Amino acid sequence: MMKLGGIFALIAFAIDRLSKWLFIDVYELPTKGVVEILPIFDIVMVWNRGVSFGFLSASDEAGRWALVALNVVIVSVLIYWLKTSKNIFLSGAIGVIIGGAIGNIYDRVKFGAVADFFQFHWQEWYFAVFNVADSFIFIGAVLLIFNSTFGRDAKKKSKED
Repeated sequence: MMKLGGIFALIAFAIDRLSKWLFIDVYELPTKGVVEILPIFDIVMVWNRGVSFGFLSASDEAGRWALVALNVVIVSVLIYWLKTSKNIFLSGAIGVIIGGAIGNIYDRVKFGAVADFFQFHWQEWYFAVFNVADSFIFIGAVLLIFNSTFGRDAKKKSKED
């Protein structure tokens, strides 16, 4: 299952890098400001110096590298979990989380912050700006919850009880 999770991680990382290359280098989003796509969806350029949704903002170099180290530790734990996984669904979920996390680590190392682009809004309410890597992390987390609730691992636990 390690190989399958690794493939999912590589695909997630590649899609994230491709999206960031397109938005930053090809479309030159940092110079364009807000690009309205739909009445409820914009493409914007935000450099996120914190963790998810800008929490724990790390404005100095020490904070930046502390977040890199924390993310590397988390990815290491996920890789260990992936190594022990015997479930295809679980391996895929962990893989996309790892790929998304590595995509954001790459940004933080290269740029000092994570590049975020997508913003949903409704009237005066704006959801936090996010990127493709964040989407993979979210999808993987939802799949982990689904697997633990309804998947093969959950069924094994209910039979043991």
